[in-house]
This record gives sequence, C-alpha cells and structure tokens, in this order.
Amino acid sequence: MAEKSIQTLVYEELKKNIISMKLEPGQTMSTQEIATRLGVSRTPVREAFLRLQSEGLVEMIPQRETMVSRIHIRRVDQEKFIRDCLELGVIDLFLERRSQEAVRRMQKFLDVQKQCAGAGDFVGFLEADDRFHKVLFEVADQQMAWETIASRNGHYNRLRILYVRTEHAADSSVRQHTEIVELLKNGGQEPVRRALASHIQRFDVDKAGLIAAYPDYFGTGGTGSGERRIGTL
Repeated sequence: MAEKSIQTLVYEELKKNIISMKLEPGQTMSTQEIATRLGVSRTPVREAFLRLQSEGLVEMIPQRETMVSRIHIRRVDQEKFIRDCLELGVIDLFLERRSQEAVRRMQKFLDVQKQCAGAGDFVGFLEADDRFHKVLFEVADQQMAWETIASRNGHYNRLRILYVRTEHAADSSVRQHTEIVELLKNGGQEPVRRALASHIQRFDVDKAGLIAAYPDYFGTGGTGSGERRIGTL
C-alpha cells in the first residue's frame, strides 16, 4: 500500500478534529499555526483547507480568515438523506451475502461501543457505530457507496456528536444494535430486514433542543427545520 501524502495526512488530521469538535464550529484557523504544530509547510495545510472547503467543513474568506463551518441543519438533512437512501438500498444485498464472520465483526464493534459508552468516549462510540454500519456495505461489496457517505457527512456527524452526549442517546443505539446482532444470529431474514430498516429510519434526535443548547455552533438557516427530528446514529 502506498504511503499517504503529507497533504492527505494533514487533511485527515484536521477533518478528525473538526468532526470530533476539538475544532469547534466558528473557530478560526491559522495556516501558519497549524503548519508549525504539525511540522509541515504551509502548502499542504492550504491544500487541506481547500479539500475541507469542498466538503462544507471549512469556510475560507480570501485575505482574511479560514474558519470551521458552523453546522447547517439543511445540510444535515441532505447528508442524512444520502445516508438513508444508500443504507436502505444495501440491506438486501447484505442479507443475501451475510456470513457468521460478518456477524462476529458487528458484535466486535458493538462491544467497542459499549466500552466507549461506559467511558464517556463519544468520539470512539461513533467511530465504532460507523464501523458497525460499514460492515453492511463491505459484505454487499458496495464500498463506493460507503465512501460517498464518509465524504459527505461532516455536518450530520457533528450533530451526532452533540446528540450522543445527551442522556440515554448512546444506550438507545446500543440496544438497537444488540437487537440486530441477535436477530442475525438467530432470526429469519425478514425480522432482520425490519430491524435494520427501523434503525436506519428512526427519528429521535431533537434538533431544536440541540440548537438551543449550542446556539454558537449552528449557522444561518440552522433553525429552519429545527422542530423536526432526525434519526440513526
């Protein structure tokens, strides 16, 4: 496997810090400061900013500043729509090709989720959550679909970080994942399909409540659909 370029490593580091909210929405970023901290030149940092800008995670004002984008609810809705459509579309392929090895992998990521929930590691919890869901695409041999989700989920994932901090949110996800794994071990195909579809489509994230709790994190248009609730972790 070819080594990653410096630009890719800088991009991945910055994206990880943005998604985890270590770099908060609205926070300004200095090209020189980041270059110095990461031990690189300014060029790969600027290139990483451009890539992040194309994903809607960074806003660049020429000759002025570069800022972590605030969360936009309309974009959250669109990113979730992409994820829902692709994940619902992959269920039948996954069920046709599933194996005990796939179920073991899902159980492993569920166990990691439980550990992270107990430790209050919300970033690790959501990383394990994504690995759990990624198994569906890997078994179905639809990696491009998962890559599409991964490259277009920055606003949605930051909302997930805020949501999973709320009381009982992590427990709800763990319960649903546990049900899915148990059905995969012991249930028929139709109960598994129903459980997966229900988990993907469930609507229980109070966006208006999160906007009220973190008003500085949300951008213009953030309250337009704030009364609606969104789903899957």
